[in-house]
Amino acid sequence: FQGNPASIGTAFDITERKRDQERIRFMAQHDTLTGLPNRALFADRLEQALRLARRARTRLALFFLDLDDFKPVNDTFGHAEGDLLLQEAARRLRLRLRDSDTVGRIGGDEFVILLAEVRSGEDAAQVAEDIRREIERPFDLPGGRHLVSCSVGIAVFPEHGENAMALAKHADMAMYRAKSLGRNRVEVYRKSPPEDGGN
Repeated sequence: FQGNPASIGTAFDITERKRDQERIRFMAQHDTLTGLPNRALFADRLEQALRLARRARTRLALFFLDLDDFKPVNDTFGHAEGDLLLQEAARRLRLRLRDSDTVGRIGGDEFVILLAEVRSGEDAAQVAEDIRREIERPFDLPGGRHLVSCSVGIAVFPEHGENAMALAKHADMAMYRAKSLGRNRVEVYRKSPPEDGGN
């Protein structure tokens, strides 16, 4: 093994420092529990995808997903069991998406999903339906078998918003509509019909 011991030591130091910096960057951009992109990284990816979609005149879809009946798992079995369920839910979400798509966790049992390119709202709804069925499968964890579901709201660019803020608002509204209609369902954003003027 040739080489100056001092320079070899320096090389190891630099490598270790780079690894530390990468670790710090990863932790700053990802959710510590699930390893998914956090709110900041997801927002960055959404902005990038919007720029590409505008240039290429393509569609993208934003999902807001909320787990139904997650709180009883936490309350009855404890936060450790709830954390395991969230980790498994994150794994299942990743399984159902393409490499070009992004799933993030924005807090609690709330997830966001970006489909970087879709043909239509119907196609986006089909992906969401696959995800809904995946989450509906029983979660077999150390504390027992848990049944949860999810409510998904979808907004599509450009029909439902020209920018990230409008899309997020409308995906959120669609998700709350899914919850109000009984949960465990997918809703694509719809503009409220205009008020009848009494004609």
